[in-house]
Amino acid sequence: MRQVMVYASQKIYACFSPLIAKAMTILRGIHFVADTGLLPAVMESDAKSVVELINTKCCSCADVGVIISDILALINFFNISVSFVPRKANMTAHALTKLALVFDRDLFWMEEHPPCLESVILLFWRIFLLSFSLFKK
Repeated sequence: MRQVMVYASQKIYACFSPLIAKAMTILRGIHFVADTGLLPAVMESDAKSVVELINTKCCSCADVGVIISDILALINFFNISVSFVPRKANMTAHALTKLALVFDRDLFWMEEHPPCLESVILLFWRIFLLSFSLFKK
């Protein structure tokens, strides 16, 4: 099982399409793990179309293509992979997104979780332990 090393909640002061916003989020995450030395890393996103563009190495001429090409250069250099995670399995990301709407500054937690995610994390572990006990029988 992978371990979450960093939680972050950052504002992006611009109006982007959801596709570009998700790509920018991945790019910011890559910059953060590279700056802090948390490598190798796995970036997880519920933006299936963005993850597919990255994993197929498809840089279109559209606006998102510029961001994807930056992501590709960095993931190859820093040994980072990008994986799709369904939205239901990524509740913490959505809680942190809501948190960014409230605060005017960037927030980071390393090797600990934000207090606002306590209920989300407890729910995840209950589901995990229940599925593990059902699988074990």
